[in-house]
Amino acid sequence: MSANKRPTDGKITLSTVVMASIAIGCFALAASSPQLAAIGGPYGMPPPIIPIIPPNNPFNPKVSVFVPTDVTAPNVQLSTPALWALSGIQQIPNSQFPKEDQLKGSSEWILVRSRPSAEYVRPTVYAVTLNKGDILVTVKRPSNLALVTVPYGKVSIASDGDAVVQFNNGILRVQNIDGLGKSVCVQVQPPGTEMKTIQLAPGFEFVAGNRKLGQPDLRPKDGIARRHFKLLEGGHLAVSEISVDTVIKNNDLIADIRQNVTGVKERRILSDMSKMAAVLNYTRGEGGFYEEK
Repeated sequence: MSANKRPTDGKITLSTVVMASIAIGCFALAASSPQLAAIGGPYGMPPPIIPIIPPNNPFNPKVSVFVPTDVTAPNVQLSTPALWALSGIQQIPNSQFPKEDQLKGSSEWILVRSRPSAEYVRPTVYAVTLNKGDILVTVKRPSNLALVTVPYGKVSIASDGDAVVQFNNGILRVQNIDGLGKSVCVQVQPPGTEMKTIQLAPGFEFVAGNRKLGQPDLRPKDGIARRHFKLLEGGHLAVSEISVDTVIKNNDLIADIRQNVTGVKERRILSDMSKMAAVLNYTRGEGGFYEEK
């Protein structure tokens, strides 16, 4: 019995040795040729990585920071909304404000609309003296310049500019609807302050007061959506961003233009305003605006 068992044991041992040799050879081949090695996952190229690109303007429209300090003060700390508001104005030397001798040329495309309660006179076809109330001033080529005078300041509107100018209870409010570059300039000197001259960018509102401005002055309940506020000059001046789209829809001065669909001037004015509203809505990200209720 034992004599017959030994050959069987020898065959098992030989098979084991052969199989072990084959396994070692396979491991060696895989190590020397990585492309032949098995990978614990799907074959082929890995899936592409799609980057997440944040929006152009990730501002939170419901965050409003009021900083009652002058931006010229040393070491002033500004929040992001305040910085965004300041991007809407650029201070220029007082001497660069348009002069009255520049009021010349064609006046055909200077249009002034007013609310019934407005108190104003037009000393010339180029100029308006506003004592009280709201007016809309538009200037289109070939006309060059219009000038609005208020009790403590002036507003100039150049070619291809549209602006709402309001003066009520000592508060001056200027809204640039679609004037690019230097189209809308404001020069003011409220009581107790130095004269300031600024250029106002489209889609921004500039406010000046004969007293320190408060919440009702910055956010009047007029149907115009606003965001990003900054107080200047000890609280006598302020700038904020406005929704041009809500100005077009909710300002009754512009509503009168919308109703006059047969007028050549009115169609051109409304077209320019609508184009600027679309551009601003596209370029200013997804932050949106909100209206104070």
